[in-house]
Amino acid sequence: MWGDWIIVDLQWALFRYQQSPYGNSLIIGNKDINYILLGQTTGMYNILATLFWTTGSILLIIGLLIIILANIDGRSTLIKMAAVFTITGGIFFGFSALLRFYGGFAIPVGVPFVIFIGWWMYKETFVAENAGESLDDEDTVVPE
Repeated sequence: MWGDWIIVDLQWALFRYQQSPYGNSLIIGNKDINYILLGQTTGMYNILATLFWTTGSILLIIGLLIIILANIDGRSTLIKMAAVFTITGGIFFGFSALLRFYGGFAIPVGVPFVIFIGWWMYKETFVAENAGESLDDEDTVVPE
């Protein structure tokens, strides 16, 4: 919500739904970037919010592509990299929400879920990599 309930948004990774006195809009990510390039969107907070939103979306898409590649090639070591992209994308989404509604408030409901999923992927990959290994007396890893 921005201002005195003047603009209300619902934002997802690839689009934003906006209600305002001027009407309702479905704003896809590339339209938001075009609004900035054409000078229709101004203000540091709006521009940074769009840049963070775009960066977060790109990071999530890269993470998804890495997961697909890991499943195709059977390389589970790539999941940890995808987890880092997912967590970083979630952080960028959080900053985007805070910047976009600087004059109002934001409740980033999905951001904790994105970060949690990334953390869970990272943790599960770490546990899976260490399964089947034990430490000997000199604290070196020895395969069982």
